[in-house]
Amino acid sequence: MSDPFDPFDAARSRDAWTTLRELRDAGPLATVAGALRYVTRYAEARGVLRDTKTFSNASGLKAPGVDIPVEDRLLGELDPPRHTAVRRVMVTAMTPKVVHATEPFIASTAARLLDALPHDRFDLVASYTGVLPNRVTMHLLGFDPADSDQLARWAKELMESTFPALNRTDRGIGFAAAFPDFAGYIDARIAERTAQLAAGDDRDDVLARLIRLEVDDDPLPPQQLRALVRNLVTGGLTTTTQLLGNLIFELLVRPELEAALRADRALLATAIEESLRLTPPVLFMARGCVRDTQIGGCPVRAGERVVVGAASANRDERVFAHADDFHVDRNNADQHLTFGYGTHVCPGATLARAVARIGVGAVLDRFASGELRLEPGFVFEQVPTYFEHGPRRLPVERT
Repeated sequence: MSDPFDPFDAARSRDAWTTLRELRDAGPLATVAGALRYVTRYAEARGVLRDTKTFSNASGLKAPGVDIPVEDRLLGELDPPRHTAVRRVMVTAMTPKVVHATEPFIASTAARLLDALPHDRFDLVASYTGVLPNRVTMHLLGFDPADSDQLARWAKELMESTFPALNRTDRGIGFAAAFPDFAGYIDARIAERTAQLAAGDDRDDVLARLIRLEVDDDPLPPQQLRALVRNLVTGGLTTTTQLLGNLIFELLVRPELEAALRADRALLATAIEESLRLTPPVLFMARGCVRDTQIGGCPVRAGERVVVGAASANRDERVFAHADDFHVDRNNADQHLTFGYGTHVCPGATLARAVARIGVGAVLDRFASGELRLEPGFVFEQVPTYFEHGPRRLPVERT
């Protein structure tokens, strides 16, 4: 490799499977651009994710040297004990029971979106995979459905800006300064719902649950609530949108996968896990080493930045046979690290899987076998965010 691999460079990070294999073959830990320590193999990656005392989560996915005020951090940017308390709030607000109760809405929304598609050509990302998760998140939060498209535009603007890496844009530092309209909208909804609950409103949407729940006998401060709501809105745009897009892309380019799912819909659950493993919507997680340690026998010093390469670990041949291939019947596909591991497992994972299962199922129900095909000359174009993997466009035509 001529230039050091840089996971924070979108041009290098999102299509680096050959590079990651070379790094993985060389050892469990690689020093890459910026003196970052990149964890390449599964066992070592899982160990780092489990060890929250040695590896701090505070830096999140920000570029090296970027510090985020505690009150403005997303869930994935908090360390215990604050992370433990706030995650408990998120898990309580997003229980499997809540997700299950949302499934009829997911199904009806998917059907409406598919009904609205043109009869000849359309972009599945713009009209379906990038829309369905947003609609579901708005419903769960209890936001006005009429605001869905505006929230999606704000979230997309944020994710494709300098903010995810630098915590700033040319408008200012921090979420409220960098995206004042987005932050103002969330603040207004929190204030509105807080007043409604104080007046005796008994609604039980996710926003109401977040407002009601307490950490150490105190309600979450408004800025922390804002960060968690932003987490939910942008999370739907990233993880779930890319999961849905990645799996539908596989259906479009693998006729044998489509045939298998049509013959046995029960295989869809494994297909979702295999998609999460092979093409993870989030490519890596960043940690800060806070005390001298070792990873795979390699010394790591306090103060060094560690990048847990889920995209590499998920293709570790020591764990996954024929790791670069998509196998719809893989018996350990769900062992991937895409949603994290240990105390940092994503609390929205159940919802993401439900949206993918219902969303892909709706496409299989609506269109006949082979009815959709990618437009002639299609070239896969990645989303422009450095830590994401997913199609920016899926232009298709009906046959």
